[in-house]
Amino acid sequence: MIKKLREFLKENKLDYLLINTTDEFLVEYNELSNCARYFVTGFSGSTGDVLLSDSDIFQFVDGRYHEQADNECDLKTTTVVKLQLGQTFLGELVERIAPKSVVGVVSKKISLNFYNNLKTKLDKKHCKIKTFDFDPVEKFHCLKSSGAANCVEQISLDITGVSADDKFKKVAKKYKKDEAFVDTQLENIAYLTNCRQYKTPYSSTFKAKMVLYKDRAVIFSDEKFNTNIGQYFEILPLKDFDTAFKKVKKVFFNPSTINLYDYKVIKSKAFEAKTDFIKEMKAIKNDSEIAHFKKNYRRTDNVVNKAFELVQSKNKFTEKTLCDAIDKEFINQGAKQLSFKTILAAGTNSSIIHYSHPSDKAEIQNGDFVLLDCGGHFEGGYSTDITRTFLKGKPSNLQKKVYTTVLKMFLNAYHYKVTSRTTGYTLDAVARKIHRQSGLKDFNFNHGLGHGVGINVHENPPTISCSSAGKRVLKKNMVFTIEPGLYKAGFGGVRLENSVYLTEVNGILKIESLSRVPFQENVIDFSLLNEQEKKWLKQWNNT
Repeated sequence: MIKKLREFLKENKLDYLLINTTDEFLVEYNELSNCARYFVTGFSGSTGDVLLSDSDIFQFVDGRYHEQADNECDLKTTTVVKLQLGQTFLGELVERIAPKSVVGVVSKKISLNFYNNLKTKLDKKHCKIKTFDFDPVEKFHCLKSSGAANCVEQISLDITGVSADDKFKKVAKKYKKDEAFVDTQLENIAYLTNCRQYKTPYSSTFKAKMVLYKDRAVIFSDEKFNTNIGQYFEILPLKDFDTAFKKVKKVFFNPSTINLYDYKVIKSKAFEAKTDFIKEMKAIKNDSEIAHFKKNYRRTDNVVNKAFELVQSKNKFTEKTLCDAIDKEFINQGAKQLSFKTILAAGTNSSIIHYSHPSDKAEIQNGDFVLLDCGGHFEGGYSTDITRTFLKGKPSNLQKKVYTTVLKMFLNAYHYKVTSRTTGYTLDAVARKIHRQSGLKDFNFNHGLGHGVGINVHENPPTISCSSAGKRVLKKNMVFTIEPGLYKAGFGGVRLENSVYLTEVNGILKIESLSRVPFQENVIDFSLLNEQEKKWLKQWNNT
């Protein structure tokens, strides 16, 4: 593969080729069978693109995947670029591109926003970008997505709280008769239509593009629908998308979600939307959606509590057999599928933040941390997400200190006195301060404190992190995670995650958990908790 791609570089007079993780819909969780990057470096994480030249292969990964990328990539041929908190992929990518170079990019697999920012930075280095409307990797390896025949189905109004027609009318009134809005973000389309499909693993969306006019919404998709979406909705083949804009003068779009290829289709009429109305609507859950989340988390809690019982039993489990039992329990609880691939890591493997290949040879032993990060899609197609770290047997003093520190990070962020000005950045800072004061400097916390949760397990807004995206104000009925973690290679790691929502009690904003799985008290060093933290813990475990 690498040899053939380097021949492609020479044939097309390229110095570099950017090889992407995603597909033409810019999804976060692309299937490995459809992921060009996977067939170049073997790295199986959910994100992390590759820069290929005649002499180098750079695999970029964020803090969740530092250790995993080292394990999966051939370090003799591939340099793993480990992005630290505060570093951006774009910045580190451009730094590795020599001046006066020609860089190849795939127009269907990068957003317009990324392309524009990349071009701006490369112009300063007198570089040129050459775009391809096909993926060069596909010349040498067939990329394919799931072919299951599941139909697109519409979920109950009892779950969504608002009909697709009512959602359409709310958005359509923002535009004039000669205007349209194009949306290619699958979560937005699933949200507005109230439709779901369980064809692609770990996704409840369906592949489509959507154009909203003043009087109707057209869904361009080749998927099979077993429902009429609503009186304002029409379904056409995906190939007709290019002809959807003949009768309008302005086409509004979101530059961060539209790919470069689709932007070229509307370029002559394109106007950047100041607000992504659908994304903003989607972030604020209504009472019906919150009630459905609560129901889903009761079932997810049952799975996690069952996992704890299995870990503490006398039965012998490997990572793989325990993971399989957990996945089966989600189905027993009514899940249609998992919302992401279960992370089940034991012993020193628990330091790999997104450990994604549970081993059938790694047997869980006394003294092991067992980190479980899991979630499901139930009948509404909304994601659940929870992490617990269990200890089998008796903990060491260091294990207790690490677990207790992570617990303190969670409790203080969770009980933070939220105001109308509180941001995700604020909560993230609360947890990081406790880490700094803990003395555990050799343990890393290389990920954000949390993320939004919705149809996709990672939804934005909100973002709970120290990034610029984390500086947006948290709003009532946003659902998000609080998931501090500390990790050290060769020792292991602890992460404690709960999905929560922001509610209002007697006029006061308050973070409320959707999950109530208890924390493991025999791994807690109570001498490290102050009196308030002890009260919070007792209240949590007694609920």
